[in-house]
Amino acid sequence: MTKRMGEQAPSSSISRRELVRGAGVGMAVAFTSVVGALATHAVAAATDAVGSRTGAIRAFKLYTGPDNASHVLEGTIDERARTEVVAIHFKETPAHSSYDWHDDPEPQFVITLSGTLEFSTRDGETFVLRPGDVLLAEDNVGSGHKWRLIDDQPWRRAYVVLKHGGGDSFVGTSHK
Repeated sequence: MTKRMGEQAPSSSISRRELVRGAGVGMAVAFTSVVGALATHAVAAATDAVGSRTGAIRAFKLYTGPDNASHVLEGTIDERARTEVVAIHFKETPAHSSYDWHDDPEPQFVITLSGTLEFSTRDGETFVLRPGDVLLAEDNVGSGHKWRLIDDQPWRRAYVVLKHGGGDSFVGTSHK
């Protein structure tokens, strides 16, 4: 039905206000659908980035092998396991720092709070430690390792010293 200038709309017609309100609801529903789709895509992308370890805490283990050299394993932390510890302390190192060849002073977890580092062993094994990653440092004898910060953040970390003979909660998944 067309309406000529100056004519009243029939009472059964929808008013402009109702039409705009209806369009607004429709746009809100469409917007909600788009936002929902984007959120679903973001979650899927994050899951793909983490891979099969979704929900697991990424970890690396530095240890001294039978050859008296430091080696690295990649894995996760068993969240159900409890580990006996004797101390915790914190440290911050400025951005762009590095630390040449050294051994760890004692078996410990090193939990990275900020900063991204590249670790290397003398045999050329390397790995990158990011915020949220856990390093199980058990190479307290032998040829050691070195590290360098590779982003613009300071390295903030917590050292959690393990009780001798208390075990750890590291679960290895591959040789690096």
